Amino acid sequence: MKIRLHSNQLAIRILGTITGVGFLVIGLYSLFGGSDHPDAYIRDRSFWFGVTVVIAGIWAIGVSWLDSDLTNVWCRPPKRDWRGRHDSDRDRS
Repeated sequence: MKIRLHSNQLAIRILGTITGVGFLVIGLYSLFGGSDHPDAYIRDRSFWFGVTVVIAGIWAIGVSWLDSDLTNVWCRPPKRDWRGRHDSDRDRS
């Protein structure tokens, strides 16, 4: 399997990367910042939340650059444009 970085849909790829970095920051803060709490139950929950969010951040960054078509990955394309027309209506005008 060949891994290739794609550069089409650059705005969506950059926004997905920023989202992934945000997840990583929140996850790392949860991993290392939650250990200050005196309750062991809260420390455990904070640790596993951090692990989950770090995995989500790595996934978001990886998908943003390794998937060739991001059409349905981050959000569904709108069925109507800003004027309320359907895709078939644009073909007639």
